[in-house]
Amino acid sequence: MIDSMIVLHNIWRFAADRSVSPGHIDVTKSLLQDINGSITLFAQNLGDFKSKIKDLTDAYIYTEELTREAPSVIENSRPAADWPQHGSIEFCDYKMRYRPELDTVLKGLNFTVRPNEKVGVVGRTGAGKSSITYALMRLVEAESGHITIDGIDISTIGLFDLRSRISIIPQDPVLFEGTVRDNLDPGHEFSDEEVWTAIRACQFADLLDTPTGKFVYNPDSHKDDGPWIEGVGLDKWIEHDGKNFSVGQRQLVNLCRALLWRRKIVVLDEATANIDGKTDQIMQEVIRREFTGCTVLTIAHRLNTIMDSDRILVIDNGVVSEFDKPSTLLASKVSHFAKLVESMQLNEFTQKAVE
Repeated sequence: MIDSMIVLHNIWRFAADRSVSPGHIDVTKSLLQDINGSITLFAQNLGDFKSKIKDLTDAYIYTEELTREAPSVIENSRPAADWPQHGSIEFCDYKMRYRPELDTVLKGLNFTVRPNEKVGVVGRTGAGKSSITYALMRLVEAESGHITIDGIDISTIGLFDLRSRISIIPQDPVLFEGTVRDNLDPGHEFSDEEVWTAIRACQFADLLDTPTGKFVYNPDSHKDDGPWIEGVGLDKWIEHDGKNFSVGQRQLVNLCRALLWRRKIVVLDEATANIDGKTDQIMQEVIRREFTGCTVLTIAHRLNTIMDSDRILVIDNGVVSEFDKPSTLLASKVSHFAKLVESMQLNEFTQKAVE
């Protein structure tokens, strides 16, 4: 307040007699600089305060208002260590909604996937295809009905026991900052040869030969310059979210991870939607060749990726519309799947499936 009065006084002096001493000018200039600094500091503190209030609000919502997930482990209800052995999946009158105020997205699903069966899941946008993944992983709990895997109701076991037994390859690849080995085998449970075998099967070994300029610590290194080595091979560095890899390369790493762990059930949730044609072809070849002993659900964005499936599951408005062999569905004049194929102008794949 006093500083402001001095400034106003100098302005008044100048207006009154058009004469202000150099000393007055220096004082006024200094005070204006101080005022400007104070305003800047106040704005910064106000921004920090607003940010902290938002963080506090978010923390309250996360800890107090969000519905808590089920336990990771239920000690008296744990599946066998080798579960699932067969990979059968059954949805029984399964209903699910994302929030209480919203309509159900799955409205009484009933279907059974046989052990080692390859099932393509299709449907128009919003039909409920990807909700099947949410249901299998219990990211959203059932409103009614149930899902069994090898005869075990998945709602009766812990989330860790469920999710650790299923491999998911989502549309958006998930990679962590660290080495290739850290991403493929975080617990270092596999030998180098096992990891390299999976990498070669997924056809991205050449990618690991190029150094990134990132040095990583490897205590097993026998190089003259010590344990800090430039990351190549399994030590190649992956940036956060895999930013130094293309989308297709990131998806191949995800596929390699699933191949290495060999889960009995594998779900591809529109995994090839954002990748180039060459990578798509590699992924299809790997799935056909390497996952023969697995149950594979492929939620399809591109219909050509599921034309050689054992059966096609057509979802329409949250219910099962059709579930049969591709050739059978394509031969039907009233088939929803046949109409989908026709609408996407995939006549060349129609001929392949019929044959």
